[in-house]
Amino acid sequence: MVNLVEDWKVLEVYAGNKRGFYQILENQKSMEIRVKVGELGFSREFENKEDQLLIDILGYCKSKNYIEISNNIMDAYFFEHIPEANKEN
Repeated sequence: MVNLVEDWKVLEVYAGNKRGFYQILENQKSMEIRVKVGELGFSREFENKEDQLLIDILGYCKSKNYIEISNNIMDAYFFEHIPEANKEN
């Protein structure tokens, strides 16, 4: 379970030198960033990709060498073969 905090500064102070992870989810209207350090997490959606808080969070994550998560999959399915759908030519 991830305990979410509303204030980015709270997570930043808690993080210290702990290993962290972050993920960026984008669609046509907005960009969401999720950051997890230990049991704490922070999530925020931004409509403006130039928002200073978003820029600060990304800069922090990169400066701390946090690992960027590209996708998620449940453990039970990670090594399971998923056959391709039949393709009609």
